[in-house]
Amino acid sequence: MNMRDFRYFTLAVICFFSFGFVQGQTVVRGPYLQNPTQNSAVVCWRTDVPADSRVLFGTSPGNLNWVASDTTLVTNHFVTLQGLSPYTQYYYQTGTGTTLFPVTGDQYVRTFPADGVVQPVRIWALGDFGKGNQEQAAVRNAFEAFNADRKTDLWVWLGDNVYADGTDEEYQTKVFDSIYGYHHMMKYLPFHPCPGNHDYNSISPVTSTVNPNNHSGPYYDMIRVPQNGEVGGIPSQKPLYYSFDYANIHFISINSEIGSVYNASHDWIGASPLFSFNGSVFTQWLEQDLAANQQKWCIAYFHQPPYTDGSHESTAFWEVYMKAMRENIVPILENHGVDLVLNGHSHVYERSYLIKGLYDDDNTFNPATMVINGGSGSLSSPYYKYLQGPNPNTGTVYVVAGNGGSKEDGGAGLQHPVMFYGDGCDTCIGSFILDIHADTLKGRYLSASGAIKDEFYIIKSMQTGLAKPELSYFSIFPNPAHHKISISATANNVSKKWDMTLYDFGGKALFSQNNIPREIELSLEKYPSGAYWLIFRDESGQYFREKIIKE
Repeated sequence: MNMRDFRYFTLAVICFFSFGFVQGQTVVRGPYLQNPTQNSAVVCWRTDVPADSRVLFGTSPGNLNWVASDTTLVTNHFVTLQGLSPYTQYYYQTGTGTTLFPVTGDQYVRTFPADGVVQPVRIWALGDFGKGNQEQAAVRNAFEAFNADRKTDLWVWLGDNVYADGTDEEYQTKVFDSIYGYHHMMKYLPFHPCPGNHDYNSISPVTSTVNPNNHSGPYYDMIRVPQNGEVGGIPSQKPLYYSFDYANIHFISINSEIGSVYNASHDWIGASPLFSFNGSVFTQWLEQDLAANQQKWCIAYFHQPPYTDGSHESTAFWEVYMKAMRENIVPILENHGVDLVLNGHSHVYERSYLIKGLYDDDNTFNPATMVINGGSGSLSSPYYKYLQGPNPNTGTVYVVAGNGGSKEDGGAGLQHPVMFYGDGCDTCIGSFILDIHADTLKGRYLSASGAIKDEFYIIKSMQTGLAKPELSYFSIFPNPAHHKISISATANNVSKKWDMTLYDFGGKALFSQNNIPREIELSLEKYPSGAYWLIFRDESGQYFREKIIKE
């Protein structure tokens, strides 16, 4: 064989093996979806051998007439579909330049709606789920059964997305799998994650001193998030934390793991007890992002809860990350009127009153000044956030949903004073479902049995609540009181029907009377000293509240 023939032979062998190499590939992860916007989305999958990438897509399964491709040979494939229309469903099929992989089950992506549009939105929030166990599958199955007649718009991960160390193998076998995980759901439902401490065991453990700018690992390898302001928000320019808008809701994914006990310059949340905290590049971004927000609703989510009494106790001296979130991050959120904070970490479900101002330990909690609404938050007694008057848009509800696959075997205390409801035991598992439309937010805790065990409402109202508008209708005297209070109408329009209910700060109704007269006395003799809510409601649902003090 001469040299020329040898070169041709060598080229033929290379082509043969290369063709066989690509043709023999198998999809071992996905497909799954990331970073949808109004005009784009990222389709992701993994193959067992390197190959090029191709996605066919279109607005009907039988007409995939657009193509997005990348000729780079990789095993982790990330292909961006571009030129899409807002709030439109696109079907897709993945493959290579020569091979298309079979489509099994639902395989589509729905783009984000136009910015600020008012429409129903459903969010599924799940924390501490990646255990690869029967509990994880039961929570997933309960949600799918509950949600059978409604498409979910957003899927939020609350951290500790996999156990125990956030390795690639753990994600593969416990999250992307089809037995306990979410293989079939990921083909049509993109997830919007934040990391937890277990995810960070493969990135930067608590004892590590890695600069957050250099954080990398399996969690970051698999995600693509809107870090450049693609769908609203101030660009974070890093995948550590980010924000985005969906319809008229602003979401902020916060990283509660970017603390450092031993290095002040790497401590971006103020977790170290060794150094004073004067802010960081992260808190500067957070302030800017919240100040720029123009959407009606604002939801923040991160792993380490500022308030909990479950498998973790937020004021235990060793819980320095939860303490940092409570002292340094929560004030920023509350000062900008964040409506709802979602957390994981504690393997229970807990839900607070509408509160503001608890930035220290539990024993500094003062319900008289820190509880904006101490009712149940039920449909008949929702949490109102008033958009006008002094201190508008005040108050935040905190939800811990850290039992998506984890549970509290030792029995949870569930005695944190800011919490209205809690569920924690060796069989207490579930997830959190959020529905928002126009001025109303509805939150529900769905147990793995399919039961709704907690439900609350937040309503945005143009009524001026914190300016005590009820005083233009009713006079209450004395307040504080020792034995009784006198309630009298001060305006002629109180001739319509009004109902009155007295609540304690635990949300329990103590006294109720319908069609109250223009003047009434209410005895406080049998109630212990403390703060109470007096709620007035007319037949149209108009709602006023007054805090009263029994001395």
